[in-house]
Amino acid sequence: MNKDKDSKNKEKKDKDNKEKNNKDKDKKDKNNKDMGNKDKNNKDKRDKKNKDKDMGNHGGNQKEVSSYMVLADIYSADKSTQCTLVTNPVSTMQAPSSAGSSSGESVLSLAPQSMTSRNLTGSTVASGNLLINLENETGVYFIFQDLSVRSEGAYALEFSFSLLPIPVGPPSSVLATVFSEPFTIYAAKRFPGMTESTVLSKCFASQGIKIPIRKEPRISRSKRPAEEQAGITVEGEVASESDDDDDGPG
Repeated sequence: MNKDKDSKNKEKKDKDNKEKNNKDKDKKDKNNKDMGNKDKNNKDKRDKKNKDKDMGNHGGNQKEVSSYMVLADIYSADKSTQCTLVTNPVSTMQAPSSAGSSSGESVLSLAPQSMTSRNLTGSTVASGNLLINLENETGVYFIFQDLSVRSEGAYALEFSFSLLPIPVGPPSSVLATVFSEPFTIYAAKRFPGMTESTVLSKCFASQGIKIPIRKEPRISRSKRPAEEQAGITVEGEVASESDDDDDGPG
C-alpha cells in the first residue's frame, strides 16, 4: 500500500516538474523571441538611420535637392561654338511702305527673311532627384528625358549647375559646368537606327522616373516606308524632334 502511494507521489512530482520545465521553456522561448524582435527593430532603425545619413552625405533629402538645377545647352562637337539657334530662310510680308507709292497703296515684299528657332528643344532645365545607381549608391541625378535636336550635324551638350533662385534674393549664378561626349544627328535617310535603352535608364525608370524605355534596338528608318522618313533623328539618348512614333529616349 505504501509502495503504491509512493509511486503515485513520484508520478505526480515528475508530472509537476515536467509542467514546470515546459512553462520555463515557453517563458524562455518567449523572452528569446521578444529579444529577437527587439534586435530586429533596432537593426531596422540603424539601417534607416544609416540610409538617411547616406542620403544626407549625397545632398540631403529630396526637398533639398529639388532646389538644385541643371540647364542644358547645345554646342559644336569641339565645344567651341554655341549652337542654340538655327537660321531658317522664310518668306514673310513686309509692312506697308509709303516710299515710291501713292496714297492708299502698299508694297508687298516676298524677299527671303532670316528667322531663327531653337536648335535644342524639349525640357532643357531639370531639377535634382535622389536616386540609387547600379552600384546601389544613392546620389543626386538630373534627368533630361525629352531633348530633341532640329539640325543634323555633330554636337555636344553643355550642362550648367546652379541653385533655384530665392524669390526675394539675387539671381542665381552658375556654380559648375560640364560637357557631354560628342554625338551625331543624322538625316532620316542616313539614320542607322535607335539603340536599346541603357541599363542605367532602366534602373531609374524602375524607381519612378518617367523615362520611356526601348526594350530592343530600332531598325533604320531607311528600311521603313517613305512617309515615315521625314525629319531629323539623333543618335544615342537624345530623341529626334520629328520622331513622332518613337517611344522616347532612355
